[in-house]
Amino acid sequence: MDGDVQRRITGFWSRVAGGYEAHAGNVPARGTAEYDELVRLIGDLLPPAPADVLDVGTGTGFVATIAAGLGHRVTATDLSEPMLAEARRSEPSMPGVRFVRGDAVAPAFAAGSFDAVISRHLFWTLRDPAAALGAWHRLLRPGGRVVVIDGFWFADPGNELFESYYDEATRASLPGWRYFDTQPIADLLGAAGFASVTVRSLPSPSFAMSGFKAVNAVA
Repeated sequence: MDGDVQRRITGFWSRVAGGYEAHAGNVPARGTAEYDELVRLIGDLLPPAPADVLDVGTGTGFVATIAAGLGHRVTATDLSEPMLAEARRSEPSMPGVRFVRGDAVAPAFAAGSFDAVISRHLFWTLRDPAAALGAWHRLLRPGGRVVVIDGFWFADPGNELFESYYDEATRASLPGWRYFDTQPIADLLGAAGFASVTVRSLPSPSFAMSGFKAVNAVA
């Protein structure tokens, strides 16, 4: 793990864990049209249920619980213990999810353990996206798929708390901070051995969904 950069990243998400889902830009509220749209998207992009799914950088477990609700067996990892504590609050009502502390760039699972790897709001903040995709490819069974859901709108952060962790040097070290469309991700997927790369936009008037695209590829 890359020392100071990852400590800063994990520190920020640990700091904001308690109020993460209350922020309108982080997750669409359950029961809204935007939430239902995301459930349909994830259902379309993941393999038929039941499948073994790894949700990397799970945060509060938002995507993990959706995948489990679709009938999948889900393992969800994050480096932030406070985020995992928030996620585990829903665990008793969602027995299909196992939450464990783990590094998205170097997941500690055996090769061929999963049918799919999924991430949301993560790719831009990976310290080494190429290494992450290589690791995810190793974890997938033949024909398994990776799903990356992220947004492309970065400019001046304009947030004092955010910038106290994601300072200029940290942001400069993150390749994904400079991705303003899906092509760099598609290129990295190809280099990691994935095929059949497809991109889907998520059109929505909601801030929680606007500007997002889903990149899907097959191992």
